[in-house]
Amino acid sequence: MWRVILAGVTCAAWLAAASPATACSCARNPTAAGILSSATAVFTATVADTETAGKNVSITTFRITEAFKGPAAGSTVKVRHRSDSSASCGVKFMPGESYTLAAYRSENEGAMLSANLCSTWMFMPQVGLSKGLIESMRKFRKQPEQRPQQ
Repeated sequence: MWRVILAGVTCAAWLAAASPATACSCARNPTAAGILSSATAVFTATVADTETAGKNVSITTFRITEAFKGPAAGSTVKVRHRSDSSASCGVKFMPGESYTLAAYRSENEGAMLSANLCSTWMFMPQVGLSKGLIESMRKFRKQPEQRPQQ
């Protein structure tokens, strides 16, 4: 009987120790080129509204003020995201606040864009990358498309 209890306690301790491995882990050293090539949409926008869409899930409506890829400035887009702790890649968007984010479209989300902490962290002012990344994306936007020579 004690062996069963000891095995249960050992298993529980192992699972508890393993839980940090499920924490949110984002790519290091993002570049403007990398963000623009991997994201479906990249923009700066003001939060118009956020609504609960399920347990720890929200849908935020953004009014785009500057577009780098995807919908144009002036457009309104809805973005689905986890709204629980940042440890599980959740992110909270406050109405009236402005954010820059990279959003993605996944097959199981249909036409709606989705985002998480990894879509936004590099644009947070306290990280120190925001200004450089945004300036680089502005340069990419101004470059004419490169066309292969025939």
